[in-house]
Amino acid sequence: MQSILIVAVVLVVLYFVFKLFKTLLKWLLIGAVVLVVIAFLTNPDFAAHSDKLTQAKKGLNRDIREKKVQFDDYKIFSLTKKKVNGEEKIVGIGAFGKVWYFGDEK
Repeated sequence: MQSILIVAVVLVVLYFVFKLFKTLLKWLLIGAVVLVVIAFLTNPDFAAHSDKLTQAKKGLNRDIREKKVQFDDYKIFSLTKKKVNGEEKIVGIGAFGKVWYFGDEK
């Protein structure tokens, strides 16, 4: 009788854990979809990347050669790449309406 009671309690606990997990998974999926939609709608364009790069280069007193700068749009984020010594280097990331540049001192 005691083992039947233990099995019943375990089954009830597993049922509630499953229901909780199912609800949590549903809300996480909804949150991920909302985040992707917001990222898609606020992805910065080439002009934002170019303006930010121009501002960053003013401090270094360097000119920008547009043919060396490449903009890749991945719809939910974007990358700015620059050719350095024949190879492409990622120098900026754009997402959620902002553009960040990093490590382009050379």
